[in-house]
Amino acid sequence: MSESSSIKKDIVKGSIWIAIAKYSGIFVQIIVTALLARMISPAAFGTIAVAMVILQFLNILSDIGIGPAVVQFKQLSKNQLNSLFTLNIYIGIALSLFLFSVSWTMADYYHDISLVRVCQVMALVVFFNSLNVVPNALMRKDKRFHTIAKRTLFFQILSGIIAVWSAFHGWGIYALLVSPLLSSIGVFCVNFYNYPHHYVIKLNKEALNMVFSFSFFQFAFSFFNYFSRNLDKLIIGKYFSMSQLGYYDKSYHLMLLPVQNITFVVEPVLHPVLSSLQDDKHELGLKNIRLAQIISRISFPIGVLLFFCGEELIHLVYGNQWDAAIPVFKILALSLPLQMIQSTSGAIYQAAGKTNHMFYNGLINTTITVSGFFIAAIFGGDIESIAWAFNITLLINFIDSYYILCHYTMGQSVWPFFRSLLPQGLNSFFSFLATYAFVLLLPEVNGIITIIIKCVILFAMTISFAAIFKQYNFFKFLEEKKKFTNLFNR
Repeated sequence: MSESSSIKKDIVKGSIWIAIAKYSGIFVQIIVTALLARMISPAAFGTIAVAMVILQFLNILSDIGIGPAVVQFKQLSKNQLNSLFTLNIYIGIALSLFLFSVSWTMADYYHDISLVRVCQVMALVVFFNSLNVVPNALMRKDKRFHTIAKRTLFFQILSGIIAVWSAFHGWGIYALLVSPLLSSIGVFCVNFYNYPHHYVIKLNKEALNMVFSFSFFQFAFSFFNYFSRNLDKLIIGKYFSMSQLGYYDKSYHLMLLPVQNITFVVEPVLHPVLSSLQDDKHELGLKNIRLAQIISRISFPIGVLLFFCGEELIHLVYGNQWDAAIPVFKILALSLPLQMIQSTSGAIYQAAGKTNHMFYNGLINTTITVSGFFIAAIFGGDIESIAWAFNITLLINFIDSYYILCHYTMGQSVWPFFRSLLPQGLNSFFSFLATYAFVLLLPEVNGIITIIIKCVILFAMTISFAAIFKQYNFFKFLEEKKKFTNLFNR
């Protein structure tokens, strides 16, 4: 079997297992969220959103780029892996104690006393997440995507059941802590069973030196990218209100479901598989273009659909008391196509062994995004302004990211990449205009029926314009049962 065929087979096989967990889990997640949103206040969701942003930041510090480095370097010995595991123990203890000790300060800063207990519980989550860094990386390195899929789905279902039970019995905001706490401890138990690492007194300096240059830039990128991804929530929590943060956060997460359950199916598989092409930048560049082209055919129509179905989806999932989330959701939906495409760029940087390029890119993007958020907070003064700032800065960052990736990392022209996205971009633009005209004529009917009608209209418009632009033959596409296996064909 050729290397290209082997890579294609590994990506498809891994993606199938990740897809099983993701697409099964999405129904669980929607059901659980819908139930919790009707029993717990938006302000409580806002408090948890602040805590989760803090948790994500500490998770970056606990990883410090070690996870991707373990995947990249195939020659790490058992003793060297134990040294990295021990380092994560030290980091986990330090970060969990730090979070516990600053919980009162965080509560004072956000004027929310419930953050004290929430952050103290999250301290335990931080510790176990740190212990999971090395074994999680080994799972991906060994391409054990079936184990990851089963593990993810099991704890998603279990924690969802317990969270709903807890909310029903009056736990309030603490019911929202069930999932992160149970998942971190449960994943550690599964990981320890599969990869039983041990504490070592003396760290192996060779292991640390081996991964330092790679992990440093990976960590630096994640550090700055954190602010790019989360500063909007921190600004809203500080300068607006926890209720407004709750509306914004739930809109953001509902919009993000397609990213998490479509492109994130492929993204975890890309780095372990494509790392074999790190010395063949030309081939890696072709894979990148092909991947973006395929994702664009999915992401652009989904973004348009979510925009038109925003009101119905918010009411269906969260209930009528979440009306304030509708405008934010519709604005953020417009960012979905670029988010889905760009979500795979990090894995391409990693596979190319150019985490330094990824870091420089992240630094530029974070500067642009942070500036946009502060301008929106100062001159806009509402969560819709923050959402528009998110979209505008994402567009700038998207152009910048792929210019660096194509020109500097791959040594190729960036125009073939952007040219590959143009047909679907034009298709969705005209489909948007045509669908908008039809939507104006729709009568007032049941929300689910309205969603179905809008789906049919947009689907018809997309297929029609694809035929006009000679973009692709959809019906021929359906006949090719193994089309997905050709995802990475030249």
